[in-house]
Amino acid sequence: MLDNLNLDPTLLEPVARPLRAPTEFAACLDQHGTYTTEHFVLRLSPRVHELVDAVSNGVYASGELDGETVQAYSTYLHETIHWWQHIGSTSGLVLSLTYPAQAHRNVEHLETVLKHVGSKKSLKRWAEKAALAGVTVEDPGLRAANMAVNNAIDAEFYKIATVTPASIPEAMEDPYFETVGHCYWMAYTHAVELLAGTVDPDWLHLPDATEWEASFMRNRDAKLEGWARGTQVRVAPLGLRALFEGQARMIQLQFLMFGLANPPTLAVLKDEGYFDGVYGEAFDGFLKMSNAPWPEAVDDPVVALFLLIVDLAINPTAGFPLDIESFENFIIDVDPGIRFMRLSQSVRDHHPELLGRITEYSRQEYMEVADVLTKACGYDHPGLALSTVETWATNIPGVVEILKEMETFRFDPGNIVVRVLFSHFVSFCIDKLKHPEFFCWAGAWLVGPRVSDNSQSLFLKHLSLFTDRADDDGIFPRNIPGKDPAAIIKTLSNFYANVVNYDLTRQWLLSDGPFHYDFDWLSQGYSKAELADGAKTRFERFYGVHPDNFEVLS
Repeated sequence: MLDNLNLDPTLLEPVARPLRAPTEFAACLDQHGTYTTEHFVLRLSPRVHELVDAVSNGVYASGELDGETVQAYSTYLHETIHWWQHIGSTSGLVLSLTYPAQAHRNVEHLETVLKHVGSKKSLKRWAEKAALAGVTVEDPGLRAANMAVNNAIDAEFYKIATVTPASIPEAMEDPYFETVGHCYWMAYTHAVELLAGTVDPDWLHLPDATEWEASFMRNRDAKLEGWARGTQVRVAPLGLRALFEGQARMIQLQFLMFGLANPPTLAVLKDEGYFDGVYGEAFDGFLKMSNAPWPEAVDDPVVALFLLIVDLAINPTAGFPLDIESFENFIIDVDPGIRFMRLSQSVRDHHPELLGRITEYSRQEYMEVADVLTKACGYDHPGLALSTVETWATNIPGVVEILKEMETFRFDPGNIVVRVLFSHFVSFCIDKLKHPEFFCWAGAWLVGPRVSDNSQSLFLKHLSLFTDRADDDGIFPRNIPGKDPAAIIKTLSNFYANVVNYDLTRQWLLSDGPFHYDFDWLSQGYSKAELADGAKTRFERFYGVHPDNFEVLS
């Protein structure tokens, strides 16, 4: 066990920088570690790479690593948690799918636009000009353009509502904003339709999003809260941005502190700034809403309860993976910030004994405390959702297929981004059903006396797929034992060909001015011109029109 650990802010701390909600979740210094939602890649600084790469990927008993390497590894863990959040939680998966959905959901609409209108950019600007010129929605071109643009904008507003809900009042001033309920309805519908089209086209197993419209329209007609313009809107004090960063920071601190003989108190860590800004918003909010005192140490049961509540908050079940039982309560059932608030308040109002309940970080504690909290709030127990996903692995032929592709890393190129993300979600859920304690309190299981072959295996199994290198900011596949390197590289190539197309599609729909080809993040082995030419070729191959031939509207 390490006697002490001189924390080095250059390995742990973030710098102030604008966060484009909700696409980037920075763990440690902008130059030390980030996970970027729309790029699906884990990035580390050269120094952190150097320290982490010096040891084999894995977990270690206390005392096996020096203090500097432990801190670098904690940054690696922090960013890995962000990967888990995006492919392992239901809120994260829906969030991750908004990007591909903006393209896939609009293919037919965009084909109609090209047929009747031609190549205009941005499509949003063209539709506005056409409406002002007297073109009506009876026109097939304008109708298709409006549907494509509205689908894309709904996804953008969903990101605001779920990630930074404090921005909702400002978003409501935008003429394109419908309602909070509409944002969630569209995001879930498009995500589930995308998944069904990939693995369950006959809707035999996934919740049938095609049957939701009438019930959600009743919410609107009844002017329920959050479903009609001008009605009262409940805004959560924080959203996924704070929850994701708060969870990753606390697990990171678990990893650092549990291996120390004399760890600093949480008060000392707070004074030194490790809970400043977004890193402490969720924990501070939990303490206030649960009426809990500031705990003495990272191993305090209050900290364990906080991490469990975050886990429950970011894993709603209504709409996905379970069907919707109460359309009237859909917002409070799926909004992660509202869930976090209600779960925290249930501790204060009904179950203060839970503040001291979790001491062993065990599966039994996870399942029992989750049962108490979800019953108090009228939510489904997480085990029910995880069990449902587990059945998909054998009952849905399409899921069986993508899991086989995941095993060999030879993914069908059609819908490859969805196939990769969803296969990892299913695999993650299956393992989490067996070991929820590991994924909830990973820092407690990756260092010290709880380290085991099982925890090591779980960590290695669910590392991020794509990362940069110490000497290159491009994207590279992680070496995966037992997988054909050629298959891994082919998957990466096909995956990011789609991601680049998603970027250009969103630009076409929403961004005024010419196309921008800012793809330096993809590879340093090619010039800007070469990357741009490749992106243009892929776009033309998919849509049948070259980006250079678009009419750019002023």
